[in-house]
Amino acid sequence: MKRTKNSLKITAILCVFLFLLSCDYDLTRSEKSGVVLTVVRIYGDDGTGGDADYLISDVDVGGTAFTDPIMVTLEAKFKKPVPLATTESYKTSVMIDRYTVTYMTSYNGGGTGGVDVPFAFEGSLSAVCEVEGTVDLDILAVRAEAKTVAPLAGLAAPTVLPIVARFDFIGHDLGGNPVQATGYMTIYFSDWANP
Repeated sequence: MKRTKNSLKITAILCVFLFLLSCDYDLTRSEKSGVVLTVVRIYGDDGTGGDADYLISDVDVGGTAFTDPIMVTLEAKFKKPVPLATTESYKTSVMIDRYTVTYMTSYNGGGTGGVDVPFAFEGSLSAVCEVEGTVDLDILAVRAEAKTVAPLAGLAAPTVLPIVARFDFIGHDLGGNPVQATGYMTIYFSDWANP
């Protein structure tokens, strides 16, 4: 009986240990990268073609829906200061593979895609950000398709719908460790062309 209890205890401890090891795998891998990726700035459009920290999005331009591109500047830096004698390694450069855009209401932070905010989407990238350097990326903030369905379809002036867009940039350093950066921008949707 005592031998059976000991065997059960050992089995239970091994199960817990293996469970904890498998749960923390991604977290442990993400902590291994010596580089942190940050969003330095997101460049929107002020509605006149000028740069802004927000985006004016017209939902209907003469009966046609257009995409809304933006530019994002990302920066890769070492997490810890590096001695001057140490040279940069290719493994510390960051490859950015994809980005996701998720929308939320400006008043409560939530929102259901296709009801009160546009549907989230994902795009592919293939850009390298050198350590201690920056890279500029041209991406889509709003797809044309989003303007043909709720809540953007039929949005008429003077109604303005402010929505916060969250941009997640996902990649890895060239050593294979995951790296991610997040930035936010407010988008003001309306039928700006037909006030």
